[in-house]
Amino acid sequence: MFTFISIIIVLFFVAAFAGFLTGLNILNDFLPLIAIAFGAGVVSYAIFKPKDKKLKLDLDDNDNNKMLEESFENALEDYNYIKSSTKYIKDTELKRLIQNMQKTAWNILTYLQKHPEKIPTARRFIDYYQDSAAGLLEKYIEIENTQLTTDNVREIKERTKETLYGLNNAYTEQFEKIINEQLLNMDAELKVMEQSIKADGYTTEKTTQKNSQDIPSMDNLDSFCGKRKGRHNVDFKQMKKHMSNIPQALFESSSTSILKRKLTAGALGIFFGSFGAHKFYLGKTFWGVLYLLFCWTGIPFIVGLVEGVRYIFMSQDEFFDKYISK
Repeated sequence: MFTFISIIIVLFFVAAFAGFLTGLNILNDFLPLIAIAFGAGVVSYAIFKPKDKKLKLDLDDNDNNKMLEESFENALEDYNYIKSSTKYIKDTELKRLIQNMQKTAWNILTYLQKHPEKIPTARRFIDYYQDSAAGLLEKYIEIENTQLTTDNVREIKERTKETLYGLNNAYTEQFEKIINEQLLNMDAELKVMEQSIKADGYTTEKTTQKNSQDIPSMDNLDSFCGKRKGRHNVDFKQMKKHMSNIPQALFESSSTSILKRKLTAGALGIFFGSFGAHKFYLGKTFWGVLYLLFCWTGIPFIVGLVEGVRYIFMSQDEFFDKYISK
C-alpha cells in the first residue's frame, strides 16, 4: 500500500511539473478529478484487495504440534518455490504440467490445514515428492540457463518432463492415501444407507429407461453439471480421468474461491474499470495506477469494460493460470 501511494504522489508531481512547463494549469483543472480517482482507487484497493493465500496452521503450542507446523511450513516452502519456478521455464507443455501439479498440491495443503492430524499420513508427499519436485526443477532451470542445445541436454530435459509426469500422477495417488480414512467412512455410511433403503422396500438399482429419460447419465455429466444453476464450471473431463476416486466435496472450497475471484474481478472491471479497481484486485498495482491517471480520457472505462466481460466468460482453469497461480 505504501508503494502504491508513493507511485501516485510521484506521478502527480510529474504531471504538475509537465503542466507548469507547457503552461497548462493542471492543478486547477484536474485536481478534483485526480482526487476523486485517487480516493476511489484507495478505497477499492482496501476493500477488494485479495486475501493472502498463505496457509497457516493454528494449533496449540506443544512439541507434537510444533512438528506438524514445521512439516506444513516445509511443504508450503516447496510449493512456493515450484510455483515461482514456472516463470523461468520456456517449455509450454512443462509449464502447464507444473501448474497442474501445483493445483493438486494446493488442494492437498488446503485439506491438511483443515485436518492437521493427517499431516503424518502426508509425510511421503511432503518429505519426498514435493521436495524432489522442487530440487528437480531447480536443476532443470540451471541447465536451461546454460542455453545449451546438445543432444545430452535435450535428453535430460525430456527425461525431466517424463519424471514430472510421473510425479503428477503420484500427487493424485498421495492425495487419495491421505483421505483414505474419509473414503472408508463414506463407504461405510453408504452401505448403511443402502441397507436402510432396501429395508424400506426401495431399490438402489438404476431406474428403467422410461423413467430415466429426464435423469442425465454419468456419460453426460459434463453438460449436466455445466448447466446446473448455482454450480461453478469445473474441468470434469480431467477430474474424471485423474481424480475419479476423490470426493468432489474436497475441491469445492478451492473452486468456489476461484469462481468468486473471477466474478468479482469481472464486476469491478465493468463498473469501476475507469479507476483500475479490477487491476488492484488482481494485484496489478502498476496497471491500476495507469488506469487512475488516464481515467479522464475514457479509455480505461472501455478497456475495463472489455476486460470485465472477458473475466466473467473466462474458464476457471484459464483464470487460475493467468491471475492466481502466477
